[in-house]
Amino acid sequence: MEYEKRMQQILDHVWGPTGSIILHILLVMALVRYVVFDTKEAIPDIEVYMVEPDAQDLEEFEQELELLEDLPEVVDAITPPEINMQMDAPPEVADFAAPQPDVDFAALDVVSDMPSPLVMRGLFAGRSAGGRASMLREHAGKLGEHTERAVIRALQWLKENQNKQGTWAGPNPVAMAGLGLLTFLAHGETPSSEEYGPTVERAMRYLVSQQQGNGGFGNAITQHGVYAHGMAAYAISEAYGMTRIPSLKPVMDKAIELIVKGQQGGGSWDYAYKPGPRWDTSVAGWQIQAIKAAYLAGSEVPGLEEAMQRAIRGIEHSYVAERMRFGYSSPGSGSIAIQGIGVLCLQLLGRGTSEPVRGGLTALQDEDCVWEKPPNWALYAWYYITQAKFHQGGRTWSDWNSRFARTLVQSQNSDGSWIPPGTAFRDGTGHGNERYGPAYGTTFAALMLQVYYRFLPTYKPIEVETRPETDPDDIQIEII
Repeated sequence: MEYEKRMQQILDHVWGPTGSIILHILLVMALVRYVVFDTKEAIPDIEVYMVEPDAQDLEEFEQELELLEDLPEVVDAITPPEINMQMDAPPEVADFAAPQPDVDFAALDVVSDMPSPLVMRGLFAGRSAGGRASMLREHAGKLGEHTERAVIRALQWLKENQNKQGTWAGPNPVAMAGLGLLTFLAHGETPSSEEYGPTVERAMRYLVSQQQGNGGFGNAITQHGVYAHGMAAYAISEAYGMTRIPSLKPVMDKAIELIVKGQQGGGSWDYAYKPGPRWDTSVAGWQIQAIKAAYLAGSEVPGLEEAMQRAIRGIEHSYVAERMRFGYSSPGSGSIAIQGIGVLCLQLLGRGTSEPVRGGLTALQDEDCVWEKPPNWALYAWYYITQAKFHQGGRTWSDWNSRFARTLVQSQNSDGSWIPPGTAFRDGTGHGNERYGPAYGTTFAALMLQVYYRFLPTYKPIEVETRPETDPDDIQIEII
């Protein structure tokens, strides 16, 4: 009994301080556990990703733009889609001399800050597969199925016959690269196209490599070099407008700057961009097509819009109302080809309802497209006439379409090329471009057969004084 009492006293004595220590340790441990482990629920991390468009092919092209290298050619057979073509009868335009109401078509311009490789307001929408089919139904009628098959055969021939440098055999390598590139672009082909991408890329690289310090492509400051420069500048402007490859913009601007500076005070152009009294409507045609394409692509060359205004005056100066004809280098003295050039240029510059345009179309109303009896410089003339009549529309277009489309389709060679009409005729009929060879003939013929979808509202009449505000209904297109 005494022993148990003694043990109880010892335990009470020991437990007092010891228990206190243990209790404090437990309290500290609990506090530490609370502070360290019993925290608020973690807030999940938020990661923000900036997604860039997949433009790998275009970036690669930009990085290698200064290098000319051989790329493999792969030739695969293409079977064009079967298209059931239907077309309503267009309205008739019987009297071109009668006054017509002004038509206000807003310029469809490319925005400057492009969130994807192609962002545009319908500029090239007709060059997609769906766009081509739609525009063929609307403008080509039942002939569209045949014209598109002919175009694809032509593209295959051009692909197979492009040389290693990126151009084609012809009178001028710069001019042929420009015409060839325009032909592929008209079909919606870019460096990222699966079938024709290498062909397009080679042509682009060749033209870029040929630009001189003054902005000219090749020997631009020569009699015929001015034609080649206009064609190349036109092609590069369309290429930049379609692809938005950054390195193409300074190339375009330098080329257009040369054209703007080379314009005469009266609004036209001459051989070698001479400032003298002689002017040349044929030369002016390619310069005007180039500056219009550059304007729509967003070129920032100073004086570009003013140049377009002066060009209107230059073309109208060549027109003589009494004769209802445009002139080549003197007023009212031009050939049928010059009538097509004068009409088209004014249409591109927003004067599609003017009296000179109606007069020029009157001069063209009886023109035919007969391969066996071609006019001088037949393909050159038909190239402009086809575009001029397409823009006019109505009976003017439907009558011409039924003739020229059949003629070109029936005259295509079995390999997909065209030799300019007149080449095989010993009597010299159609003298002129017959000596330029099949690449020349194939590009011009194909460009004519692409007119249905090559020109959208982009090339409808446009007032150049003002540009439209940003349209909230922008169409974004990415070529893959």
